[in-house]
Amino acid sequence: MAEQTLTNERFRGIFKNNFEFANQAIKLGRYYVKSGHEVTLDGLLNEVKRNPSESYVQNLKDLEDAD
Repeated sequence: MAEQTLTNERFRGIFKNNFEFANQAIKLGRYYVKSGHEVTLDGLLNEVKRNPSESYVQNLKDLEDAD
């Protein structure tokens, strides 16, 4: 059986605390829902891990508005 990485272990060191992590995930999730994108929880968490910057969601919104 493959060993599964726990959420806290995956994000340790990326964010100062769990509240910052949760807020980033919520902001990104809201963006995806409002813009009509389909996303899974795993996909959302992977996106947060790849792009932990607070400005990432705003950059996505700006790019969408530019189109």
